[in-house]
Formats: sequence, structure tokens, C-alpha cells
Amino acid sequence: MRLPIMLDSHKKIVYERLNEAPKLYETDGEKIKRVIVKLFHPMFTLYVVEYDPNKKLAFGYMENESDRYLSEWGYSDIEELIELGFEMDLYFENRVINSKGSISCEEEAVNV
Repeated sequence: MRLPIMLDSHKKIVYERLNEAPKLYETDGEKIKRVIVKLFHPMFTLYVVEYDPNKKLAFGYMENESDRYLSEWGYSDIEELIELGFEMDLYFENRVINSKGSISCEEEAVNV
């Protein structure tokens, strides 16, 4: 029997938080976007800014932890990431991201 990688209670929290995200393409053109969920793995971190609950597809910035130059914006299948062992940072809140992938507090972005 295979053990679940993420507990169902944690999955529920992930999906509840993702459902608070703007729908895909709603933030097009915005230079600074609010990060709704941070999912991490030893090699990658995904900062989700948009989400399609029907397709379980997220749009965000995937940071490559071993080579930052390989980080990029794109689409990710949330179910696949969970199966790969990604976890949600439960304490990551009130952050924004710019087009270059720089993270800051919402308050800092407002004052820029």
C-alpha cells in the first residue's frame, strides 16, 4: 500500500486557498501580482497568482532552486505537483511578485 504524499486535510487547505486566486488571465498586464499560494519542493518553488479550478491548472512563477536563471512564468498542473511531493507553505501570506520573479510584502509594493 502506498502512503499518501500529502494528507487530505492539507490538500483541502491548498484547494481552498487556490480558489481565492484570480481566474486564469485575470491579472494579464499587471506588473505586480498578488501571490495566493506558495508550493515548494527541494528543487522548485511555485508562486501561484492565477488558478482555474475546473482544470486544476495554476499560473505562476516557478523558481528553480538550483539555477535561478532557469526560473520562469508558466502553467502547472496542481494534481501533478501534489503527486510529485510539493507542499504548501502555510505561513506565506501577503506577498506580491513582479514580472522578474522578485517577491516582496504587499505593503512594500504599494509604497514603490
